[in-house]
Amino acid sequence: MRIRLAIPGIAGAAAMNIAGFALAHHSVSTNYFNYEEAPVELVGTITEIDIRNPHSLITLNVADSDGVTTEWLAEWSDGNALRRRAVDIDLIEVGAEVTITARQHRRLEHVVYIRDVLLSDGTLVRDCGAGIYRGDEYYATCDEAEAVQGQQDPSFLVP
Repeated sequence: MRIRLAIPGIAGAAAMNIAGFALAHHSVSTNYFNYEEAPVELVGTITEIDIRNPHSLITLNVADSDGVTTEWLAEWSDGNALRRRAVDIDLIEVGAEVTITARQHRRLEHVVYIRDVLLSDGTLVRDCGAGIYRGDEYYATCDEAEAVQGQQDPSFLVP
């Protein structure tokens, strides 16, 4: 009898734990504005790089016009996706001065989602996987013709 009573309780606790994990990871479009709505350009010094799953993170210090430094967290695609897309992530180093073009977080003031990283030598590191389904009209691929085609026929996004 006690086992019968315990099983629903255990099942309920397990279901709540699973739901918590599912809610902890949201899509980019849920957490970040479309680039066109809230573009952000950050110029700063990288203090930490963490290329990992489910999202990579770059932390940088950005000084405003008064010299006040603010720490920003820049989220990016997962490490596996960046490597599969041949993004030159090894070019980005701690201590480097960079310009990050990004999308503003919907709720957190100093959090963005990276669109591309411009290194001080002029090298542009771009993740071309932030597709149309994430709200970016142009960056479905790094090739302009393919991006335009993707807008007209999004069938290339089929999993």
